[in-house]
Amino acid sequence: MRWPPAIGFIGLILLTGCELAFAQGNPPPTEGHSSLYYLLQAGISLAIVVGLIYAIYFGLRRLSQAAPTHKGDRLRVVESRHLGGGRWIYILEVADRILIVGGGNEGLRTLAELPRDEYERQSANNEEHTSYADN
Repeated sequence: MRWPPAIGFIGLILLTGCELAFAQGNPPPTEGHSSLYYLLQAGISLAIVVGLIYAIYFGLRRLSQAAPTHKGDRLRVVESRHLGGGRWIYILEVADRILIVGGGNEGLRTLAELPRDEYERQSANNEEHTSYADN
């Protein structure tokens, strides 16, 4: 199991705090709790807050990836590829057409438009060439 870096950081803070508390040679207070108790309490509180931050982060990330699907829509993302540097290329199916769209920081731009039958024919040709190359 791989531990998140935050847990190691919290442990390091706790150990450093304990070392400083004992190195100063201050006697523990006679009334109430010791400084170690307060240090552990602060460490546990910090761990809970960091855990909540991680849970919220991963929950929001998961929610943002779940795109709603609409039945009857005429738009479908066939394929997408990241080109690096904040640039993407998308193959979209819109009704009976195939659009190749480039996306980046400046927005989206249509690069090419193909009829669906031509795209399917080219895809079939590419699969034939790929299957021959694999054998």
